[in-house]
Amino acid sequence: MTRRWLLITTITVLTVALAFVVVQLVRGQDSGKEQAGAKPAGAKPAASSPTDAKRNSDGPVPAGYLGTWTGSIDNPSGHSTRQLVIKQGTVSQSVLTLTANGPLDNGGSYHCVFQANLASEPTPSGPVEIGPSTVTVGEPMSSCTAGKATSLTLLPNGTLSREIPETGERLTYTKTD
Repeated sequence: MTRRWLLITTITVLTVALAFVVVQLVRGQDSGKEQAGAKPAGAKPAASSPTDAKRNSDGPVPAGYLGTWTGSIDNPSGHSTRQLVIKQGTVSQSVLTLTANGPLDNGGSYHCVFQANLASEPTPSGPVEIGPSTVTVGEPMSSCTAGKATSLTLLPNGTLSREIPETGERLTYTKTD
């Protein structure tokens, strides 16, 4: 029993010692990171850029563009609504969802949902370039056609302009959240 007790004690001590070493190594790595980023005593903090507030720290899409936007189109068939949702994402990821609802010439109505990817990384002040869209929901599908690349620009009055550069078509949206 004494030998067994000695073996158990030795294993326990070695386990505790190993755990202590691992904790110290991890702490040493963390403090090294802090020291590498530390500023010398008396150093002034870097001035923040005026565009820093416009950049969302979670990704490249400027914060002012994120959220839900609404717009509408009136044509001979009637009043159609558009809801644009812009979320954070990287280049080639889906960042835009557009929902379009409205009347059809035949008296029915349509409901289309489109998705589109971020085409390139925008500057903090925009514009945000969006690639061509694909149809994810089409009711009826025959009334929903994939869209062309668009450019999003925040306007001074707080609205959002969505333009199709290829055609010059433009629609203005108002933020709802």
